[in-house]
Amino acid sequence: AMPSKKQYNLVSDDAYDSRIPLHSEEAFQHGISFNAKYIGTLDVPRPSSRVEIVAAMRRIRYEFKAKSIKKKKVTITISVDGVKIVLRKKHVSPKNKWSWDDTRYLVMNHPIYRIFYVSHDSQDLKIFSYIARDGGSNAFKCNVFKSKKKSQAMRVVRTIGQAFEVCHKLSLANATSNLVAPDSLPPTNRHSSSENSISRGIFTQIFLAVDRFEAGDSTCDDAKLLVRGAEEDVAAEATQPESCSSPKTPPSFPAAEGLQQTLSQQQLSQQAQSPTLSSNQLLACSQRLGHQAQQAQAAVSQAKHLRDQLAAEASARNEAMSQNQALMVHNRELLQHIHILVRHIQELEKKINRLE
Repeated sequence: AMPSKKQYNLVSDDAYDSRIPLHSEEAFQHGISFNAKYIGTLDVPRPSSRVEIVAAMRRIRYEFKAKSIKKKKVTITISVDGVKIVLRKKHVSPKNKWSWDDTRYLVMNHPIYRIFYVSHDSQDLKIFSYIARDGGSNAFKCNVFKSKKKSQAMRVVRTIGQAFEVCHKLSLANATSNLVAPDSLPPTNRHSSSENSISRGIFTQIFLAVDRFEAGDSTCDDAKLLVRGAEEDVAAEATQPESCSSPKTPPSFPAAEGLQQTLSQQQLSQQAQSPTLSSNQLLACSQRLGHQAQQAQAAVSQAKHLRDQLAAEASARNEAMSQNQALMVHNRELLQHIHILVRHIQELEKKINRLE
């Protein structure tokens, strides 16, 4: 008799396993396309936590829905060159069948190194977004999309994360093939590349810690792929300022003062000498981040408890104030009644005196 299928731990779809790559590395050279609906884009402040990013996603959805702005059907193409959003047209005239112009229907195009975060909405997994830094104004822009299925949105998020890993491997290959000593570079190039690496490391450390904190989210592993690839790019940029998806002169982002001390020049040189971290170092980093995630979770629960206490005290205070006001009104009525009784007694005394 043939064995039953129930004896095996069957996986319905390999796409849900974050350890298995979705696409081959060669596919990212040509580009991987997905169909989705583009909701809108708004400027957001510099993101510091996943809560702020999800709040920005929902604010964009509500604002565009309140303005009755329809969603646009777009095609998202992910490659080593970046993420390109192009409008989808239903009908193409026979005359222009062979003269397709991408620039005519291009909505936006962001290189990989300018994308800082990609994630789902925890309430609606069909909604996903990515935050990119604008090339002209250096402002953070949150771009929100909606897919037909949750699995499709998950594939887009994981594909962007895998694009980071592919770019990182290509940058490592370029770094080993034509390695340039740091002393041979001009001082300006060394300064700009170190600033770029420090700022990239700061952002990836922030988002990696936040994602580890929300490990209960089913999309956390997908978003961590992007963060892990960006974190490894710090080591690649320390040796090779040019990445596979960046222009010849990558922009220098200002490093945050509070976190700049965590990535010193010594750490950057160590990462440049050994681009791939050992398993022991990765295990130590994961344990440290897990401990920090537990501390953050305890702090959040304590803050929630304090917030509940404040709400209870505020409601009790309002109830006491209402009771006090009711007592004051009752006392005022009693005083008026006493005043009327005193006047009545005085009138009775006057009548008695007259009769006597």
